[in-house]
Amino acid sequence: MKKTWILVGIVMLLFTSYQIATSYAKYTAEAEGTAEKQSGAWVIKINDNDISNSNSETTFNIDELVFPENEFVVEGKLAPASNGYFDVVIDPTGSSVAVRFDVTLDVSGLNVYDSINFTAAYRVINGEEVSEGMVRTGTHTYSGTIPLTDVKNGVASTMRFYIGWEEEETEEGDEEDTQIGNLKDLTTDLPVNVVVSQYSGEELEEYVWSY
Repeated sequence: MKKTWILVGIVMLLFTSYQIATSYAKYTAEAEGTAEKQSGAWVIKINDNDISNSNSETTFNIDELVFPENEFVVEGKLAPASNGYFDVVIDPTGSSVAVRFDVTLDVSGLNVYDSINFTAAYRVINGEEVSEGMVRTGTHTYSGTIPLTDVKNGVASTMRFYIGWEEEETEEGDEEDTQIGNLKDLTTDLPVNVVVSQYSGEELEEYVWSY
């Protein structure tokens, strides 16, 4: 009987030792995984400007708007019902984590701020505009993500944002109205804020308009 209890004691001791070792191994693995996630390499360039050490945020004035041809608009001007676009290129080469970006248009300095807004946003892939993956998350904000596969492959992502003067198009082509939104004024008074951060799988919630 005594031998039986000794045998049971040995078995229990071995089982307890196994549980302790297993728990420690799991704890160590989780700790190492967390440390690796927190210390992942982070290198970000926005339009060739390295912002890795600037809280991953940058604000710049639009240097140039590209206007598709419009026969009712004076060349180089933003007028009612016209659209111009600018590109934001995000290069995460050297990073080791997926990336989220939030691009916000600041129209507060315009006297027609209630009419100027993003009208569309696209990814530019092989020269084609693709709307998939671009989510409007605020009145003047579009967001999206760059997957880890693209990051590891050193793929720079080009996002294209259209700005429009949202009024009904007429054939009169009122040149006086055109002058209100001339390109020079917009590049002076229209900042764009770009925030990039590590993407951890959170859902990008689409903005719901309230009237």
